[in-house]
Amino acid sequence: MAKASDLYIYYINSELPQFKDKQNLMEKKLSDIGLPYERLGVPAQNDATVNIVSRAHRDATILGLEDNKFPILILEDDAELVSDFPFGLNICEDANVIYFGLSCYNSGHGNLKLENYNNEYYRVYNSLSTHGILIPTKKAAKYHIDLCNRSIEKSNWHDKELAHDSHKELFLTPKKGPVFFQTDAHTQLVTNFDLQEFIID
Repeated sequence: MAKASDLYIYYINSELPQFKDKQNLMEKKLSDIGLPYERLGVPAQNDATVNIVSRAHRDATILGLEDNKFPILILEDDAELVSDFPFGLNICEDANVIYFGLSCYNSGHGNLKLENYNNEYYRVYNSLSTHGILIPTKKAAKYHIDLCNRSIEKSNWHDKELAHDSHKELFLTPKKGPVFFQTDAHTQLVTNFDLQEFIID
């Protein structure tokens, strides 16, 4: 069974000049973690932000398939470690998505819920977050690509599509808590929190 120490990381970062500082910060953070990583530069596009984000996640997942790098971790460029990286975590290959970052924000789709799955993971329902998404297998990658394409077709945020699918697909998160939170002011409070109040069993 693969462990988190076996992850290959793709991080998403805009090619626009004002995002160069975020690139530099991410390179420093990822170098400190010490796992292999690659930047997916997102060019300027005449499209809605919602579609640009979904397309970037899709393209990162396609890279994983083309490069045969699984398991892969996709990070957005505002991701920050909450605490130590869980190198020894066993990667559950039954999951379609493993959240290395969660959100307790409710935009009308339902509250975040966590249900005991095994000794290492909770099952996740209704998380609105994609700043740290682990794709464990090629099968999971194909699911994620299809979901991103569905999001683009609808011009819907793909974290909302994931929240919808969480009631029929297996999504997990480590019991130790979120590995990454988001550093921007409007999402930091809902991505860096104690899991206990959201556990339903």
